[in-house]
Amino acid sequence: MNRLSLLVSRLLLALAGTALLAMMLLVVTNIVMRQFASSFGGTTEVVGWLTAVVVALSLAYAQATKAHIELDMLVARMPRGLQRLIQALVALTSLLFFAMVAFKLWEYGILAMQRGTVSQSLRLAIYPIIYMVAFGFTAFCLVLLVDVLECLTRSKQA
Repeated sequence: MNRLSLLVSRLLLALAGTALLAMMLLVVTNIVMRQFASSFGGTTEVVGWLTAVVVALSLAYAQATKAHIELDMLVARMPRGLQRLIQALVALTSLLFFAMVAFKLWEYGILAMQRGTVSQSLRLAIYPIIYMVAFGFTAFCLVLLVDVLECLTRSKQA
């Protein structure tokens, strides 16, 4: 399961990198076009979507590689068993919270698709973006689940 979560997180990271590159190209092209003619309409809207996609699709890889900031000054001074228990509780709490976030995002995407919700400027359907963000949070939950299981198996081995 760890290999699967790492594979999924790496694939999503590649997609996030592609979205970041697209965002950069769009902004630079828009700036250059302003010098010669009119710029693209809806650039701000598309950049906002791409930002949400970049962040959501990067979460799983950041968690898998432990790239998030962790303040453990207090926990580091506790006994090893208590440290493991706290790590498991934090991972489980995070999993439960972000599972609710992912579930609500999937729900919102379905609702946006059913209602035919479109963006303000470009009048494009927004549900594909919502689904991509929901998928990023779902992958994040998969990595958190792996973390919880690892914490629990480490606790039993010790």
